[in-house]
Amino acid sequence: MSNTNAPTIYTAAEARGDYRDMLLRLMTRQLYAETATAEVFGRSIGVAPTWREKHLAAEFALEEAQHSQMLCNLLTDLGEDPENLIANRPPAASFWSVDLDNWLHIAVFNFTVDRAGSQQIMEYRESSYLPWAEKMVVVLEDEEEHYENGVENLREFSSVPEQLAKFQSVYNDMLPVTLKRAFGRPDGPDNEFCLRTGLKRHSTEDVINRYLTEMRSYMDPVGLKFPPLERFAVENVELLSSTREILASLQ
Repeated sequence: MSNTNAPTIYTAAEARGDYRDMLLRLMTRQLYAETATAEVFGRSIGVAPTWREKHLAAEFALEEAQHSQMLCNLLTDLGEDPENLIANRPPAASFWSVDLDNWLHIAVFNFTVDRAGSQQIMEYRESSYLPWAEKMVVVLEDEEEHYENGVENLREFSSVPEQLAKFQSVYNDMLPVTLKRAFGRPDGPDNEFCLRTGLKRHSTEDVINRYLTEMRSYMDPVGLKFPPLERFAVENVELLSSTREILASLQ
């Protein structure tokens, strides 16, 4: 757990030194994820199979773009140029390892990536950097709706065994990438610094495990399994023993 006595930072001017450097790293990681996700949902409008799904994709793309702009404004306040940061981000398709022209990939993305983002935003909502924390309250409300749709997509695909098998195949590739992109390393000095300064309230290991445990609650009833552990090794995802136990519990 974090240092609950860490001082609250109320303005960008108060964020200095190592604290500011780490804050920028965390916010840039989130900016990459939000902008890439906005692009994924924007492209998915054209491949969604029904008007309802097209409408939801457009709605989600707008909300992700609004989240991205919130971060742009926060980063500008800290003296950064968001356009330069975004220019260094890999293309959305490679960032998330998703085929933007394949509805199955979009459905797996919606189930897998959105909840990972929500788990991180739960941490930022309690951050010691108040301008960031306040904006994340709105972002989290939107992300909850996105994930509900992702769960519905899983249930729809799992109703047909052949479709579930295809969902599983894509999921085997996407979950390892999601752990790496959304969470980063599960321990180390950076993690300890975030806890000590209140930038985050729980260790990355705890957040990853919370995410996977929740995912398992939706996967198990429909027969979806976690990817084999070797798939995480292929993506160079660092897994602590507690995380390996959760992944091994549904193979």
